[in-house]
Amino acid sequence: MKNYSILLILVCITTFTYSQTEVQKNSEPSFKNENNLSKALKPLPKEAIFKMEGYFLWDPSVIKVGKTYHLFASRWPAAEGMIGWKKSHIIRATSSSLFGPYKFAQIVFEPKNHPFATQGMHNPKITKVDKKFLLYHLAIPQWKTGFLFADNIEGPWIPVDKPVINTNNPALLYKTDGKVYVVGKFKPKEVNDGRWDAYMQAFKADNIMGTYTLVGDSGNRLPNNYELEDPTIWWANNQYNVICTDWDAKVTGINKSIVYYTSKDGIDYKLYSNLPVWSHHDSIPLVGGGTMQVRGVERPQVYLDSKNKLKALLVSVYPKDPNEATYVIIRPVDNFVPDNK
Repeated sequence: MKNYSILLILVCITTFTYSQTEVQKNSEPSFKNENNLSKALKPLPKEAIFKMEGYFLWDPSVIKVGKTYHLFASRWPAAEGMIGWKKSHIIRATSSSLFGPYKFAQIVFEPKNHPFATQGMHNPKITKVDKKFLLYHLAIPQWKTGFLFADNIEGPWIPVDKPVINTNNPALLYKTDGKVYVVGKFKPKEVNDGRWDAYMQAFKADNIMGTYTLVGDSGNRLPNNYELEDPTIWWANNQYNVICTDWDAKVTGINKSIVYYTSKDGIDYKLYSNLPVWSHHDSIPLVGGGTMQVRGVERPQVYLDSKNKLKALLVSVYPKDPNEATYVIIRPVDNFVPDNK
């Protein structure tokens, strides 16, 4: 009996040590002091800068339909300042090239016409679901995910009459088998640092209209209790790939820098690199020479080609002059495909 007890203790210690080793291993980035996605960023063409006089622009998302690129974004009057985002509406612009120039086409949808997002429609992302277009967004004041469907990219857009996913800052991946995986931001009731935390939860559904249920437990999917905002997601290298902003600078030491996570199972995520993909500290090289400096880059969104190669990283930009309105840039990427283990 005594020998059995000793053996049991040794097994428990070994198991605990293994678990701790695995946790520590998983919390380490795939690449230390190296970021291949950052290296793949290319100079910015001047045509790839989209501004609108008299308006703040935010949340860019692009889809190609036929030979035309359609850029969706949230917009609000510049007179309201940055705080006006809570009353934003959705617009569409078009271009014959991914990298512009883009021309305003239409107001897609406004809160005054929405059944429940009556204050603001923010964070729009465009995707294709079978034969329909889906424009999903953050609904304000519910702070949940709303859906708009259309048969044509020009509309008309029909809103679903209630929130579909119970999450903020949604990023949705529609799979070839019709199932859906989503990541989004949530705020835990108890905070660690005196200000609200921005953790990531994941959801799944058997079809686009749900029901959506949590993947894993109700805790943070990110390692080391890292925090995020504004995720975008795609599937490549047999894994989920999530790019987002570094909320509270816990990953890189640079607040709102762009960071990158991957997951093989959609439950446990791993940091791709401890270096940012991009931050406001980085000068943006321009095609033809010269550079551009901005005060901030947020709301990253990816554009992939038909072979799942990353061709562009779209962001919302705070201009160097704080008196100017925010705008959108579409930064070329040199056919990035992740190769981490």
